Amino acid sequence: MPKRDEIQSTKVFDAGLQKALRGILDFVSLVVVVALLLSLLRISQFGNMFLPMVVVLFIFSVFPMLFLRAEKHLKARGLLAVTGISLAMFSAVANLGLAAAALYGFPCILAVLATFYSRRFAYFALAVLAALLIVLAYLFVSGALEHPNPAVTEWNQNPRNWIVAIASICLAGALMIILIRNISEFWETTSEEVEENHRRFETLVEYAPSGIMTLDVDKGYLVSVNAQTERMFGVAREELLYGPTMADFTPEFQPSGARSDELATKYLQEAIGGGHPTYDWTHTDVNKKEFKCEVSLLRVPPYNKTLIRANITDITKRLADQKHREDLQSQLAASQRLETIGQLTGGVAHDFNNLLAVILGNLELMQEECTDEEQRQMIQPCIDATLRGAELTRNMLSYSRRAPLHPKIMDMNKLVRDTKNWAGRTLPSNVEIETSLLARLWKVKADSVAAESALLNLILNARDAMPDGGKLTIETSNVRVEAGYIDGRDEKLEAGRYVLVAVSDTGHGIADDDLEHIFTPFFSTKSVSHGSGLGLPMVMGFMGQSGGTVQVYSEVGIGTTFKLYFPAETSAPPEAALDVPQDQKSKPQGKRILLAEDEEEVRLVLTAMLQASGYAVQPAGSGDLAKEIFDADPEFDLLLTDIVMPGRLQGTGLAKELREMKDTLPVVFMSGYASEATVHGNGLRPEDVRLMKPVMRRDLLAAIKGALDASGNKDDA
Repeated sequence: MPKRDEIQSTKVFDAGLQKALRGILDFVSLVVVVALLLSLLRISQFGNMFLPMVVVLFIFSVFPMLFLRAEKHLKARGLLAVTGISLAMFSAVANLGLAAAALYGFPCILAVLATFYSRRFAYFALAVLAALLIVLAYLFVSGALEHPNPAVTEWNQNPRNWIVAIASICLAGALMIILIRNISEFWETTSEEVEENHRRFETLVEYAPSGIMTLDVDKGYLVSVNAQTERMFGVAREELLYGPTMADFTPEFQPSGARSDELATKYLQEAIGGGHPTYDWTHTDVNKKEFKCEVSLLRVPPYNKTLIRANITDITKRLADQKHREDLQSQLAASQRLETIGQLTGGVAHDFNNLLAVILGNLELMQEECTDEEQRQMIQPCIDATLRGAELTRNMLSYSRRAPLHPKIMDMNKLVRDTKNWAGRTLPSNVEIETSLLARLWKVKADSVAAESALLNLILNARDAMPDGGKLTIETSNVRVEAGYIDGRDEKLEAGRYVLVAVSDTGHGIADDDLEHIFTPFFSTKSVSHGSGLGLPMVMGFMGQSGGTVQVYSEVGIGTTFKLYFPAETSAPPEAALDVPQDQKSKPQGKRILLAEDEEEVRLVLTAMLQASGYAVQPAGSGDLAKEIFDADPEFDLLLTDIVMPGRLQGTGLAKELREMKDTLPVVFMSGYASEATVHGNGLRPEDVRLMKPVMRRDLLAAIKGALDASGNKDDA
């Protein structure tokens, strides 16, 4: 991890050495204090000759011991202590010669130097000591220095005595240096090894993929955490340690419904008792966002404390991968089920329909020739049952995508209008039906009968979803899929042009649990007498067989929208009406457009596109702002607006309020998906143009010119 941790680890191991050195200095200082007291005693006995020793000892040893206690002054304090003691010892030797007891304390001084400094420095001090002792020996032997006691003087003037003393002191000093340096080097080597092992252990913990923390149960807070724990909870290490408890990062209840505090107490007690509980848990990060994890607890030494180590592994991705595998298995099972049904229905449909044809024909003959009215009424249910059997076979073939289709080029707008005209009469009076059909809709190639059947099925489902009445809307639009994709039902949709038919209702909606199964054969939310469960599977099978797909969007209590995607006919070039007319390529004169779009990037692109085509554009970031601009200056020729925007006014509401001020104002709506206009409120007129985002330039310009032209014709009329 960071150098911070390495420095911290180094300090941990240096602390032991520094503590030992500080203890040595304190011991030396105590010895000096004793020597100082003895010197004070000798001043009273022998006069002021010991006064310099007292001053030196106090300045170099006692004073640093009292005022230089910080670790950074440790070496300086040691050097001062050695210097003071050395001066005091040389002073004693200069007075007493070989009779001075301090003479044999010099090896200890060398040992202290070897401890605090290097071997080389200690040997240099030994050489200086030997030289000074030789000088003192010369002075005593030559008679330059004498002691009042004749016996001491005679002893000091003997060269052999000095040679033995100096040699012994130097030998003892050298041995002390070697011993102390070997001990110091062993200490340093051992410390480095321990430090390296400690650093490796810290690295393993620090860079572990799981969060690792240690909890002091008795004190109720964390005493150690690793980097992954910081990332997992989004909290700095300094804030986690000795601060909040893990209860602050745990929801009140676990997904099982049990209280988190009760479960946590249970697992902690198990770990304290020597167990190793491992369990799934839900934690929250600093932003209260929940994530799934696996927790493992273990009690760790020292056992005079209650320390629990917790390993926390985020299993969100693992669970997502597991769900993905389950979804793939579900899709495989659905595919195999589809294949099985297809093989079954394909194998028996022909013969079964032949049998039904024989039965139906004979029943109809019997009914025609029978004169007994009661018998005729008994035959009719048999005929109806035979027809339902044939319909059931056709639906199963359609679901398995084996139904015989007869595709032809067709206009979906015409199909919607025709279906609305005859099917609308079957709807109850409390259900209002409305269509919003896009002009210049692309052609499609599909089986008209099957398409009509699919549309009728959706209309009837919408009717059943609104038992108390409501609104049913059928919309058409052109959409472009820029990149192919596979939806949640494993239905593939290739990139290209599609005609979208959306059927929306304001009914009770479909619950999420049911939404996953509505295309499953024989699944139905209706009662047994009102549905077979093959209607929507038939629609899905037909759309898949036609190269398109069906999607559904539903909110409980709001309504449901089914979207049918029919591939646009690509064998012929797009209709010329989609291109910008020749006269549109000339710059429009004086046409002002009010643009309402909340997405800044889209607003900028549309503004630049329209201005480059010669329009005067006034952009607004919301419907409310567009309303204020229009109130101040209503002389706009057209409103180009998004449907869903922030604020009070959506696109449809904006169009309503602006048209209250200027009824002939043409409007071009833009939306992200087909049913926005009807789901979020009705503000459309039949002549209004709707465009699906993203909008190609030629489509936008053609739509604007068409709206302006239509508005001009209306004004002329």
